[in-house]
Amino acid sequence: MMEEQLQESQTELSKKDRRELRRQEEENIRASFETSRKRKKLLKWIVSVLILAALVWGAYLWAKKSEADKPGEAVPIQPAEHIQPGQPIPGIYLSNPPVSGWHYGQTTEWGSYNEELIDQNVIHNLEHGGIWITYKPDVPSELVDNLKRLAGEYKRKIVLSPRSANDSPIVLAAWGRLDKFDYFDEARIKKFIKAYKDKGPEFVP
Repeated sequence: MMEEQLQESQTELSKKDRRELRRQEEENIRASFETSRKRKKLLKWIVSVLILAALVWGAYLWAKKSEADKPGEAVPIQPAEHIQPGQPIPGIYLSNPPVSGWHYGQTTEWGSYNEELIDQNVIHNLEHGGIWITYKPDVPSELVDNLKRLAGEYKRKIVLSPRSANDSPIVLAAWGRLDKFDYFDEARIKKFIKAYKDKGPEFVP
């Protein structure tokens, strides 16, 4: 009798052990599944971050290359505020000649000039998408003739004039852009005009 009770006890204990073992196995499976789920979630997050970083970096490189491919150099844009003729300039222009900033309400007629113009008038032309080609008054007459011929190919949005304040023989100006060089380069000038003509912040036909 005692032997039968002992066997029943061992059998019962064995069933409990099996149930406990199954419970532990189920917990291990759930834990493994949860760990795997978290790992996959982390992996997806890492991949998403890497993709986003790659896109941002690619956009930066594209913008940098695009900027590098543009003619001339960029000049920070200054306030496009109107001032009255004779009024002191409220600040200092960031380039020579200025390519944005304080200007008069009046613009200059498009075309070629033999006399120097007022910067604050022509800045307004640049705001309207114009191109200002200037040259130092002491450059060879042949260079001036070439510039006038080139400017004459455009019916609008080009102003050509001498400018004694220039620090280079030839200067091309557009709104926020500047290009300076020492000799006549027709391809360079036309590339600048094509890139920036009618690209000012105010479009005026």
